[in-house]
Amino acid sequence: MKFSQKVVCAVLKNGNAPPIVHIRENSQQWKQAENDETVGLDMNKRTKRNFTLIELLVVMLLMGVLMTLMLPAFKRMISGNQVQQLASNLKLGLEQAQSHAITSRRYVALILPNPTMGKNNEYALGGYRMAYVEKKKKKKTVEWHFADWVPDTVWKEGVDEAKLLLVLNAEQDGYNDFKEGEPLDVKDKLADIELSGLIDIQEYKENDSATPQQAKECAIIFSPYGGFVGDPAKKNDEKAFYGNLRLAVAEALQSGSNFIYPSRNASANKPTNYLVLEINRFSGRVKYYQP
Repeated sequence: MKFSQKVVCAVLKNGNAPPIVHIRENSQQWKQAENDETVGLDMNKRTKRNFTLIELLVVMLLMGVLMTLMLPAFKRMISGNQVQQLASNLKLGLEQAQSHAITSRRYVALILPNPTMGKNNEYALGGYRMAYVEKKKKKKTVEWHFADWVPDTVWKEGVDEAKLLLVLNAEQDGYNDFKEGEPLDVKDKLADIELSGLIDIQEYKENDSATPQQAKECAIIFSPYGGFVGDPAKKNDEKAFYGNLRLAVAEALQSGSNFIYPSRNASANKPTNYLVLEINRFSGRVKYYQP
């Protein structure tokens, strides 16, 4: 039996309870409330039942189909990130070398090993390290000699499935051939990869006990003024100028002495997934090249 607040107050005030008809709720309302509670319990029981084995198998099958469809796209996304990562690493290394050349007032080379150097091949085509170099005149040409490694620097390793495959200066063929969607014109054999836009370093050595040697096409050299130097030996002129540099980083897998390009054109084994960095000859500024 329910009592409303008015009824309780009336009883306390007058000492007499009102007629029972005002105290008790309508019997129909009670029955309706009981029916509503019963329906609610039944619905809860029905909604909380477990999944059947067939339903679970159907869900697992759909998940398997979706994963199969998404896996190639996921692999392409990961590969694209690796190309972006290597390009970003090289951009950072170039900017650090330029900055150190300005602050130290010395010539600083970013050593970029290639497969023909004979040393540091484990860092070839993507790894780098900063070194001090010195300019020595030889008749009408200039040679660059290794002086020492920049203190507190170590070799920066490359990135799996991405390689620095091409370096060109403004005087070389192919300098303007980078076009979005078209393949990069490089070889598929490790021994044929040349970084011909880079400068030779004389008396290059890994440490004090190593035998000095020449390291061909392995360095970008920044001057104390911020720009990078040309290669006068190729022009027989100390003031040689060949414009900006472009570095191409591509998706590549090494298999023995060969390269496999996962993203390649249909007619040849040439990569289509690549990025290009451009270095301004005078300012040393590094940016992503947009064809």
